[in-house]
Amino acid sequence: MKKLFIHKPLFRLLSPLFSGTLVYLLILLINNTIDELGANFFGQELYVCIGLAYLIQEYARISIIIFKRLKRPSSFLVKTILQIISTIIINIVLVSLAMYLYFIKVLYYTPNSNELMIFNSIFSVIALIYVLLYVSHQFLYMVNTEKLEKEEWARQEVEEDFTDFKRGINPELLFESLEAILVVMKEDPDRAEQITDRFAMVYRYLLSKKKDELVPISEELKTLEELLQLFSELPYRKMQLGKVTTSETLVVPGSLLRIAERVMRTTIPSETKKISIDILEFGSELNIQYKHEERIDKLLTINSLKYIQRDYGYYASESVKVIHDDVFKTVYLPKLNLE
Repeated sequence: MKKLFIHKPLFRLLSPLFSGTLVYLLILLINNTIDELGANFFGQELYVCIGLAYLIQEYARISIIIFKRLKRPSSFLVKTILQIISTIIINIVLVSLAMYLYFIKVLYYTPNSNELMIFNSIFSVIALIYVLLYVSHQFLYMVNTEKLEKEEWARQEVEEDFTDFKRGINPELLFESLEAILVVMKEDPDRAEQITDRFAMVYRYLLSKKKDELVPISEELKTLEELLQLFSELPYRKMQLGKVTTSETLVVPGSLLRIAERVMRTTIPSETKKISIDILEFGSELNIQYKHEERIDKLLTINSLKYIQRDYGYYASESVKVIHDDVFKTVYLPKLNLE
Protein backbone atom coordinates (compact mmCIF):
# COMPACT_ATOMS: atom_id res chain seq x y z
CA MET A 1 0.00 0.00 0.00
CA LYS A 2 1.20 3.53 -0.74
CA LYS A 3 2.52 5.78 2.01
CA LEU A 4 -0.10 7.70 3.97
CA PHE A 5 -0.71 11.09 2.39
CA ILE A 6 -0.10 13.05 5.64
CA HIS A 7 3.63 12.32 5.18
CA LYS A 8 3.72 13.93 1.73
CA PRO A 9 5.72 17.22 1.68
CA LEU A 10 3.02 19.12 -0.24
CA PHE A 11 0.31 18.09 2.22
CA ARG A 12 2.51 19.02 5.20
CA LEU A 13 3.11 22.43 3.64
CA LEU A 14 -0.44 23.35 2.59
CA SER A 15 -2.66 21.57 5.09
CA PRO A 16 -1.79 23.77 8.12
CA LEU A 17 -2.67 26.87 6.07
CA PHE A 18 -6.23 25.65 5.61
CA SER A 19 -6.65 24.06 9.04
CA GLY A 20 -5.17 27.13 10.80
CA THR A 21 -7.48 29.41 8.85
CA LEU A 22 -10.43 27.18 9.69
CA VAL A 23 -9.52 27.30 13.41
CA TYR A 24 -9.29 31.09 13.26
CA LEU A 25 -12.72 31.30 11.59
CA LEU A 26 -14.27 29.07 14.26
CA ILE A 27 -12.80 31.20 17.03
CA LEU A 28 -14.07 34.40 15.36
CA LEU A 29 -17.53 32.91 15.02
CA ILE A 30 -17.50 31.93 18.68
CA ASN A 31 -16.41 35.36 19.89
CA ASN A 32 -18.07 37.59 17.24
CA THR A 33 -21.06 37.76 14.98
CA ILE A 34 -21.08 37.00 11.28
CA ASP A 35 -21.35 40.72 10.48
CA GLU A 36 -18.10 41.41 12.34
CA LEU A 37 -16.28 38.53 10.62
CA GLY A 38 -15.17 40.55 7.59
CA ALA A 39 -13.73 43.35 9.64
CA ASN A 40 -11.73 41.09 11.98
CA PHE A 41 -10.64 38.36 9.54
CA PHE A 42 -7.10 39.45 8.76
CA GLY A 43 -5.03 39.91 11.87
CA GLN A 44 -2.15 38.71 13.94
CA GLU A 45 -4.26 35.94 15.44
CA LEU A 46 -4.64 34.34 11.98
CA TYR A 47 -0.90 33.77 11.73
CA VAL A 48 -0.81 32.46 15.29
CA CYS A 49 -3.49 29.88 14.44
CA ILE A 50 -1.62 28.84 11.27
CA GLY A 51 1.61 28.52 13.27
CA LEU A 52 -0.15 26.41 15.90
CA ALA A 53 -1.61 24.25 13.13
CA TYR A 54 1.91 23.60 11.79
CA LEU A 55 3.10 22.71 15.30
CA ILE A 56 0.21 20.38 16.13
CA GLN A 57 0.11 18.60 12.76
CA GLU A 58 3.85 18.01 12.74
CA TYR A 59 3.70 16.67 16.29
CA ALA A 60 0.77 14.38 15.39
CA ARG A 61 2.69 13.11 12.35
CA ILE A 62 5.83 12.43 14.43
CA SER A 63 3.79 10.62 17.09
CA ILE A 64 2.32 8.39 14.37
CA ILE A 65 5.84 7.49 13.20
CA ILE A 66 7.00 6.79 16.76
CA PHE A 67 4.04 4.56 17.65
CA LYS A 68 4.37 2.74 14.32
CA ARG A 69 7.94 1.74 15.22
CA LEU A 70 7.11 0.65 18.76
CA LYS A 71 7.20 -3.12 19.24
CA ARG A 72 5.13 -3.03 22.41
CA PRO A 73 2.33 -3.24 23.17
CA SER A 74 1.75 -5.85 20.50
CA SER A 75 -2.04 -5.40 20.51
CA PHE A 76 -3.12 -2.95 17.82
CA LEU A 77 -6.16 -1.83 19.87
CA VAL A 78 -4.13 -1.12 23.03
CA LYS A 79 -1.49 0.72 21.05
CA THR A 80 -4.17 2.84 19.33
CA ILE A 81 -5.80 3.79 22.65
CA LEU A 82 -2.42 4.76 24.15
CA GLN A 83 -1.60 6.75 21.03
CA ILE A 84 -4.88 8.71 21.16
CA ILE A 85 -4.56 9.47 24.89
CA SER A 86 -0.88 10.50 24.72
CA THR A 87 -1.44 12.59 21.57
CA ILE A 88 -4.32 14.55 23.11
CA ILE A 89 -2.46 15.12 26.42
CA ILE A 90 0.73 16.37 24.74
CA ASN A 91 -1.40 18.39 22.31
CA ILE A 92 -3.07 20.18 25.25
CA VAL A 93 0.34 20.86 26.81
CA LEU A 94 1.77 22.28 23.57
CA VAL A 95 -1.28 24.47 22.82
CA SER A 96 -1.51 25.76 26.39
CA LEU A 97 2.20 26.58 26.48
CA ALA A 98 2.08 28.31 23.08
CA MET A 99 -1.01 30.35 24.04
CA TYR A 100 0.53 31.38 27.38
CA LEU A 101 3.66 32.59 25.60
CA TYR A 102 1.63 34.47 22.96
CA PHE A 103 -0.73 36.14 25.42
CA ILE A 104 1.99 37.06 27.94
CA LYS A 105 4.74 38.12 25.50
CA VAL A 106 2.56 39.76 22.82
CA LEU A 107 -0.80 40.68 24.33
CA TYR A 108 0.59 41.27 27.86
CA TYR A 109 -2.13 39.48 29.79
CA THR A 110 -2.83 35.97 30.99
CA PRO A 111 -5.35 33.88 28.98
CA ASN A 112 -8.43 32.72 30.85
CA SER A 113 -9.62 29.14 31.05
CA ASN A 114 -12.38 29.69 28.47
CA GLU A 115 -9.90 30.82 25.81
CA LEU A 116 -7.56 27.92 26.55
CA MET A 117 -10.46 25.46 26.40
CA ILE A 118 -11.52 26.74 22.96
CA PHE A 119 -8.02 26.48 21.49
CA ASN A 120 -7.31 23.10 23.09
CA SER A 121 -10.64 21.65 21.98
CA ILE A 122 -10.23 22.66 18.35
CA PHE A 123 -6.57 21.63 18.02
CA SER A 124 -7.22 18.36 19.88
CA VAL A 125 -9.82 17.52 17.25
CA ILE A 126 -7.24 18.19 14.52
CA ALA A 127 -4.69 15.92 16.24
CA LEU A 128 -7.36 13.26 16.74
CA ILE A 129 -8.25 13.39 13.03
CA TYR A 130 -4.60 12.71 12.20
CA VAL A 131 -4.52 9.67 14.48
CA LEU A 132 -7.82 8.38 13.08
CA LEU A 133 -6.47 8.78 9.54
CA TYR A 134 -3.52 6.60 10.48
CA VAL A 135 -5.75 4.02 12.23
CA SER A 136 -8.11 3.80 9.25
CA HIS A 137 -5.13 3.48 6.92
CA GLN A 138 -3.76 0.60 9.03
CA PHE A 139 -7.14 -1.16 9.09
CA LEU A 140 -7.42 -0.79 5.32
CA TYR A 141 -3.88 -2.12 4.94
CA MET A 142 -4.67 -5.14 7.15
CA VAL A 143 -7.89 -5.90 5.25
CA ASN A 144 -6.20 -5.54 1.85
CA THR A 145 -3.24 -7.66 2.96
CA GLU A 146 -5.60 -10.41 4.12
CA LYS A 147 -7.46 -10.30 0.80
CA LEU A 148 -4.21 -10.41 -1.17
CA GLU A 149 -3.00 -13.37 0.88
CA LYS A 150 -6.26 -15.20 0.20
CA GLU A 151 -6.02 -14.40 -3.50
CA GLU A 152 -2.41 -15.57 -3.59
CA TRP A 153 -3.37 -18.77 -1.80
CA ALA A 154 -6.25 -19.32 -4.24
CA ARG A 155 -3.93 -18.65 -7.19
CA GLN A 156 -1.40 -21.17 -5.90
CA GLU A 157 -4.16 -23.71 -5.38
CA VAL A 158 -5.38 -23.23 -8.96
CA GLU A 159 -1.83 -23.50 -10.30
CA GLU A 160 -1.17 -26.66 -8.30
CA ASP A 161 -4.46 -28.20 -9.45
CA PHE A 162 -3.63 -27.33 -13.06
CA THR A 163 -0.11 -28.75 -12.67
CA ASP A 164 -1.48 -31.96 -11.16
CA PHE A 165 -4.00 -32.22 -13.98
CA LYS A 166 -1.27 -31.61 -16.54
CA ARG A 167 0.97 -34.21 -14.90
CA GLY A 168 -1.89 -36.69 -14.97
CA ILE A 169 -2.58 -36.07 -18.64
CA ASN A 170 1.13 -35.77 -19.53
CA PRO A 171 0.49 -34.11 -22.93
CA GLU A 172 4.07 -34.69 -24.15
CA LEU A 173 3.83 -38.47 -23.75
CA LEU A 174 0.25 -38.40 -25.04
CA PHE A 175 1.14 -36.75 -28.35
CA GLU A 176 4.30 -38.81 -28.81
CA SER A 177 2.34 -42.04 -28.27
CA LEU A 178 -0.39 -41.00 -30.69
CA GLU A 179 2.21 -40.06 -33.31
CA ALA A 180 3.91 -43.45 -32.88
CA ILE A 181 0.54 -45.20 -33.30
CA LEU A 182 -0.18 -43.23 -36.50
CA VAL A 183 3.21 -44.12 -37.99
CA VAL A 184 3.01 -47.85 -37.14
CA MET A 185 -0.68 -48.16 -38.08
CA LYS A 186 0.04 -47.95 -41.83
CA GLU A 187 2.75 -50.65 -41.76
CA ASP A 188 1.66 -53.04 -39.00
CA PRO A 189 -1.92 -52.66 -37.67
CA ASP A 190 -1.46 -55.47 -35.12
CA ARG A 191 1.59 -53.79 -33.61
CA ALA A 192 -0.27 -50.47 -33.59
CA GLU A 193 -3.06 -52.18 -31.64
CA GLN A 194 -0.52 -53.44 -29.08
CA ILE A 195 0.88 -49.93 -28.67
CA THR A 196 -2.65 -48.61 -28.23
CA ASP A 197 -3.38 -51.20 -25.55
CA ARG A 198 -0.20 -50.32 -23.63
CA PHE A 199 -0.93 -46.62 -24.02
CA ALA A 200 -4.50 -47.11 -22.77
CA MET A 201 -3.36 -49.23 -19.83
CA VAL A 202 -0.81 -46.63 -18.70
CA TYR A 203 -3.27 -43.75 -18.95
CA ARG A 204 -6.06 -45.75 -17.36
CA TYR A 205 -3.79 -46.44 -14.41
CA LEU A 206 -2.67 -42.78 -14.09
CA LEU A 207 -6.20 -41.42 -14.27
CA SER A 208 -7.87 -44.08 -12.10
CA LYS A 209 -5.25 -43.77 -9.34
CA LYS A 210 -5.31 -40.00 -9.34
CA LYS A 211 -7.47 -39.85 -6.20
CA ASP A 212 -5.60 -42.64 -4.41
CA GLU A 213 -2.97 -41.48 -1.98
CA LEU A 214 -0.88 -44.69 -1.98
CA VAL A 215 -0.85 -47.94 -3.99
CA PRO A 216 1.00 -51.27 -3.59
CA ILE A 217 4.29 -51.29 -5.43
CA SER A 218 3.24 -54.44 -7.32
CA GLU A 219 0.53 -52.45 -9.15
CA GLU A 220 3.02 -49.69 -9.94
CA LEU A 221 5.60 -52.19 -11.28
CA LYS A 222 3.01 -53.88 -13.51
CA THR A 223 2.17 -50.56 -15.14
CA LEU A 224 5.85 -49.59 -15.26
CA GLU A 225 6.61 -52.65 -17.44
CA GLU A 226 3.91 -51.56 -19.89
CA LEU A 227 5.27 -48.01 -19.89
CA LEU A 228 8.83 -49.20 -20.64
CA GLN A 229 7.51 -51.23 -23.60
CA LEU A 230 5.64 -48.15 -24.76
CA PHE A 231 8.90 -46.16 -24.58
CA SER A 232 10.48 -48.65 -26.98
CA GLU A 233 8.20 -47.29 -29.70
CA LEU A 234 9.40 -43.72 -29.16
CA PRO A 235 12.63 -42.14 -30.51
CA TYR A 236 14.46 -42.36 -27.20
CA ARG A 237 16.83 -44.84 -25.55
CA LYS A 238 15.18 -48.22 -25.16
CA MET A 239 14.53 -49.22 -21.55
CA GLN A 240 13.93 -52.40 -19.60
CA LEU A 241 13.26 -53.36 -16.02
CA GLY A 242 16.32 -54.98 -14.43
CA LYS A 243 16.68 -56.33 -10.90
CA VAL A 244 13.64 -55.89 -8.69
CA THR A 245 14.01 -56.84 -5.02
CA THR A 246 11.24 -55.22 -3.02
CA SER A 247 8.76 -56.27 -0.39
CA GLU A 248 5.09 -55.37 -0.57
CA THR A 249 5.54 -51.71 0.27
CA LEU A 250 3.48 -48.70 -0.82
CA VAL A 251 4.34 -45.91 -3.23
CA VAL A 252 2.73 -42.70 -4.41
CA PRO A 253 0.78 -43.51 -7.61
CA GLY A 254 2.78 -42.70 -10.74
CA SER A 255 6.03 -41.90 -8.93
CA LEU A 256 8.02 -44.78 -10.46
CA LEU A 257 6.50 -44.05 -13.87
CA ARG A 258 7.52 -40.39 -13.74
CA ILE A 259 11.05 -41.26 -12.64
CA ALA A 260 11.35 -43.74 -15.52
CA GLU A 261 10.07 -41.14 -17.99
CA ARG A 262 12.55 -38.59 -16.67
CA VAL A 263 15.36 -41.13 -17.09
CA MET A 264 14.27 -41.73 -20.68
CA ARG A 265 14.15 -38.05 -21.57
CA THR A 266 17.53 -37.20 -20.00
CA THR A 267 19.47 -40.10 -21.58
CA ILE A 268 21.22 -39.88 -24.95
CA PRO A 269 19.16 -41.78 -27.59
CA SER A 270 20.67 -44.96 -29.02
CA GLU A 271 19.41 -47.68 -31.38
CA THR A 272 21.68 -50.39 -29.97
CA LYS A 273 22.01 -49.84 -26.25
CA LYS A 274 19.30 -50.26 -23.65
CA ILE A 275 18.90 -48.78 -20.19
CA SER A 276 18.28 -51.24 -17.40
CA ILE A 277 16.51 -49.80 -14.39
CA ASP A 278 17.01 -51.66 -11.11
CA ILE A 279 14.60 -51.22 -8.21
CA LEU A 280 16.17 -52.40 -4.98
CA GLU A 281 15.17 -52.24 -1.34
CA PHE A 282 17.68 -51.25 1.34
CA GLY A 283 16.44 -50.67 4.86
CA SER A 284 13.83 -47.91 4.80
CA GLU A 285 14.52 -46.83 1.21
CA LEU A 286 13.74 -47.84 -2.35
CA ASN A 287 16.67 -47.37 -4.72
CA ILE A 288 15.94 -46.77 -8.40
CA GLN A 289 19.32 -46.91 -10.14
CA TYR A 290 20.64 -47.07 -13.72
CA LYS A 291 23.85 -46.54 -15.63
CA HIS A 292 23.68 -42.95 -16.75
CA GLU A 293 24.60 -41.50 -20.13
CA GLU A 294 22.85 -38.18 -19.80
CA ARG A 295 22.29 -35.51 -22.37
CA ILE A 296 24.14 -32.22 -22.06
CA ASP A 297 21.07 -29.99 -21.89
CA LYS A 298 18.84 -32.27 -19.79
CA LEU A 299 19.79 -33.80 -16.46
CA LEU A 300 17.92 -35.80 -13.86
CA THR A 301 18.22 -33.72 -10.70
CA ILE A 302 16.23 -33.31 -7.52
CA ASN A 303 14.68 -30.16 -9.01
CA SER A 304 13.22 -32.19 -11.87
CA LEU A 305 11.58 -34.47 -9.27
CA LYS A 306 10.23 -31.67 -7.06
CA TYR A 307 6.60 -32.82 -7.40
CA ILE A 308 7.54 -36.36 -6.35
CA GLN A 309 9.52 -34.87 -3.48
CA ARG A 310 6.48 -32.83 -2.45
CA ASP A 311 4.16 -35.87 -2.60
CA TYR A 312 6.47 -38.05 -0.49
CA GLY A 313 6.94 -35.20 1.96
CA TYR A 314 3.31 -35.70 3.08
CA TYR A 315 3.94 -39.30 4.17
CA ALA A 316 7.58 -39.59 5.25
CA SER A 317 10.09 -37.52 7.19
CA GLU A 318 12.90 -38.72 4.92
CA SER A 319 13.32 -36.74 1.71
CA VAL A 320 13.69 -37.91 -1.87
CA LYS A 321 17.36 -37.89 -2.92
CA VAL A 322 19.29 -38.15 -6.18
CA ILE A 323 22.88 -39.47 -5.94
CA HIS A 324 25.24 -39.32 -8.92
CA ASP A 325 28.53 -41.23 -9.20
CA ASP A 326 30.80 -42.23 -12.06
CA VAL A 327 28.69 -45.19 -13.17
CA PHE A 328 25.26 -45.12 -11.57
CA LYS A 329 22.66 -42.51 -10.85
CA THR A 330 20.32 -43.47 -8.02
CA VAL A 331 17.01 -42.03 -6.90
CA TYR A 332 16.21 -42.77 -3.25
CA LEU A 333 12.54 -42.97 -2.27
CA PRO A 334 11.44 -43.52 1.34
CA LYS A 335 9.47 -46.72 1.92
CA LEU A 336 5.88 -46.12 2.88
CA ASN A 337 3.47 -48.28 4.81
CA LEU A 338 0.09 -47.89 6.49
CA GLU A 339 1.61 -47.93 9.97
